[in-house]
Amino acid sequence: MNNTSKINVLGLVFFVSIIFSYIISEDTLGGARHDFIFHERLIVSFANDFFYTFNNYGDGDLFTRNSPIFYIILSFLFKLGIELESIRYLNLVAAPLIIYSFHQCLKIKFNNVNDIYLKIFSFIIFLSPTVRSLIIWPYPILYAFILFLVSIKFYLKFLKDNNSKLANALKSTLYLALSAYITPNFSVFGIFLIYKFYLEFKLSKSLNYIIALNFFLALPAIIYYYTFDFYFFKHTVYDVSNLIKFNFFNKIVIITSLLFFYFLPFLKKDSFQKLIQELLNIKKNYILYFLVLICVYAFNYPPGFGGGVFYHISSTLLSNNYLLFSVFFLSIFLFKSAKLINLDNIIIFVCLILYNLQISIYHKYFDPLILFVYLFLFSFNKDNMKTKIKDLIKKYYYLYLIFLGMSIYKVTFLT
Repeated sequence: MNNTSKINVLGLVFFVSIIFSYIISEDTLGGARHDFIFHERLIVSFANDFFYTFNNYGDGDLFTRNSPIFYIILSFLFKLGIELESIRYLNLVAAPLIIYSFHQCLKIKFNNVNDIYLKIFSFIIFLSPTVRSLIIWPYPILYAFILFLVSIKFYLKFLKDNNSKLANALKSTLYLALSAYITPNFSVFGIFLIYKFYLEFKLSKSLNYIIALNFFLALPAIIYYYTFDFYFFKHTVYDVSNLIKFNFFNKIVIITSLLFFYFLPFLKKDSFQKLIQELLNIKKNYILYFLVLICVYAFNYPPGFGGGVFYHISSTLLSNNYLLFSVFFLSIFLFKSAKLINLDNIIIFVCLILYNLQISIYHKYFDPLILFVYLFLFSFNKDNMKTKIKDLIKKYYYLYLIFLGMSIYKVTFLT
C-alpha cells in the first residue's frame, strides 16, 4: 500500500468514526446536544413566521446568545420539508469542509513540507471534542471556524504573494466578516488583520479600500444589533456582580492557561532550562512578577461558567485554584523565555480576550481556534522555536487523544 492509499485509509477511518458518533449521539462537549435541542425552536419559528421571529429575535421565548444567520439558513431547509433530524445528518458536510480548509492553510504556511504530513495533520481535527460534537449537533461556531480558516488562507497568501496583496487582503477581510456574521465574536480578529495590513500598506489607498470594506460589511450587523436591542448591548445573561462580570483578570488567567495547553507540543528539552533561567532573573522580570501577582490576587472566577482544562482539574480534583495559578505563572515566563511576548502576539491575546467578552469561558469557543492561531497567526522566534513538523504533528496527536479521552471521561463520569 503506497502513502496516498494509507492517507486515504486514515481519513476514511476518522470519517467512519464520525458516522459511528451519529449512531451513539456522541457529545464529548457535554452540552452540544442540549444546545441544539434548545435552539430547535428558533429554526421552526423562522420557518413558520420569519418576520415576527426576526423582529423579536433575542427576546423572551426567542432568547439566545447567537447570531440569527445560522438558524435562518437552517429554517430554509426545514421549510423545504427537511426534518430537524435530517438536518443533523446534512451537517456532516462540515467535516470535509473544515478538513479541506485547514489543509489549504497548512499547504500555504508549510509549503516546503511533504503534503502527506500536512494531510495527516489536517485529520487531527477529527479528534477535537468540539468539532466532533458540533458535527453531530449543529451549532453556528463550527461554520464560523470554517470561514475563519478561509480568511486565514487569504491572509497567508497576502503574506507570501507580493503580486496580489490587496486582493488577498480584501478576500481575507470578506471571509472574516462572513465568519463574524455566523458568530460575531470573530469580528475582533479584524483588529489584528487591519494592524498587519497597515504595516504593509501604511496610509495609502489600499488601506483605505480595506477600511471601507470593513465598514461596509460591519454596518448591517451594527444596525441590527443596535436596532433590535440585542443581548450584546443590554441584556444580562447571568445574574452576577459587576466585580465578577467585568473582571478581565479572570480572562487573562484562564485564557493564558488555554494557550499553555495548546502550546505543549511546542515544548522541547531546553524549554524548561530557559524557563528556569527566566524565573531566576527576578531583577529583569520584577514588573512581570508584579503583574502576575495582581492577576492571581484579583482572580474571582465563579464555578459553573466553564474555565478550561486546568481550571477544571484544579477546582474539581484539588478543590482550589493553586494548579491553575501555577500554570498561569509558569506560562507567562515560558512565553517570555521563548520570546513570544511581542507586539503581534499581544494584539492576538487582546483579540482572544475581546473574542470572549461574556463571563463564561467555555473550551469549545477556543478549540480548535487556538491551534489555528498558533499555526497561522502567532509570531514565533525562529531561533528559539525551531521544531520539526513531524514531531509537532505527533505531539499534537498525543495532545488531542488525551484531550478527547479527558472529555469522554468528564461527560461519562463527572456529569
